[in-house]
Amino acid sequence: MSGSSKTAGMATSGSTAYRAGVGVAVLVSFLIIWTSIVRDSVDSAGFFLLVLAPVVGGFATRFRPEGMARTMLGVAVMQLVWTLAVATAPMTAQVSDGVFKTWLFGGTFAVLWLVSAALFRSAAGRDGGSDL
Repeated sequence: MSGSSKTAGMATSGSTAYRAGVGVAVLVSFLIIWTSIVRDSVDSAGFFLLVLAPVVGGFATRFRPEGMARTMLGVAVMQLVWTLAVATAPMTAQVSDGVFKTWLFGGTFAVLWLVSAALFRSAAGRDGGSDL
């Protein structure tokens, strides 16, 4: 196939920023799954759903960089909302430093989702930011 038959999303998927965005998203997903399994907590199901959101968003946006940037931004918001729910749960208050550890855990992953969003945005080549 010739290079001219590629779609716009597939053409930019070869960029370093796009690959780095995918790499960060995969790393965050792995870390969320791994830490959820290690912690063996009742709130782990919500964290597993956070990992599914980028996959669903990716298919919905056909893995185009602009859509992936919006998807990762949405996942970062979802991460913070779920963190808020877990941090305010009565069970969390019973654990020593539970609220602090929950916010540290969730905040760190939210920042990493935002890094992935920024990398996808960079891959999109947008300079205005009106699509975010």
